[in-house]
Amino acid sequence: MLKRRITQLTATVLYNSGLISDLPRRYMPSRFCVPGLNCQFCPAAAAGCPLNYLERIFAGKGRNFPASSLAWFLLFSIALGRVICGWLCPFGLVQDLLDKVPFPKIHKNRVTRILSYFKYVVFFGVIVGLQAFFGFIQNRSVLIFCQYLCPNLWLDESAYELIRTGTLQSHILSQPSFIFFAALLVLSLFLYRPFCRFFCPLGAFYGFFNRFALFSVKLKKERCVHCGACLRVCPMDIREVGDHECISCGRCKDACRLHAITGPFRKK
Repeated sequence: MLKRRITQLTATVLYNSGLISDLPRRYMPSRFCVPGLNCQFCPAAAAGCPLNYLERIFAGKGRNFPASSLAWFLLFSIALGRVICGWLCPFGLVQDLLDKVPFPKIHKNRVTRILSYFKYVVFFGVIVGLQAFFGFIQNRSVLIFCQYLCPNLWLDESAYELIRTGTLQSHILSQPSFIFFAALLVLSLFLYRPFCRFFCPLGAFYGFFNRFALFSVKLKKERCVHCGACLRVCPMDIREVGDHECISCGRCKDACRLHAITGPFRKK
């Protein structure tokens, strides 16, 4: 668990390395995107957000989209899948920390499993459908999720302002994403990772690659006796180890006494 926390914190700092130095930007490959959700509009962002690139493609703004950006995105997907959600996403770290606050918890159940599919509705409905529709009927670059819903838009901009100036400007508090961000913070006190489980379209996309991602959690079926220990300890809405909901946090691996689970980065 400590290794995962250190990795999450390191990723958060590197994603926003403009807070520290301009060197990462200067030597970053052209149109490189970071693996996890991170606000591209923040002045401190060292590189683009993959979700922002996806929206630009479906908005019809992908005519000048360089192949190298898509290549990076697909490389992350194939190599890591939702390991990115569990280990490399800044907003995932925020939710993990809020989960430690001693509030009454709503544990996963049949309702949360059904709600976990809503992020696919967001992906196909907003990122693909609405984005393509508005991109077709107008020429303005309106990125619906990134500009109006993404919690990292408010989180990154507010953190940047606080670090740089020590204050928050009023326009940041009036952004539409602030309401969604605040609601997610409250939900995170009662539910484990509500944004990742129910809303994140990037997590939905990475979930398509989860079963065959190189570094994701894997189950050795020949060793498994179906005791259910892995499913009981997992806070996500998985139906089996390594499925599209798994974020490779490693709790299942620690709970398995038969060493039937490997990954995400080393074998038992």
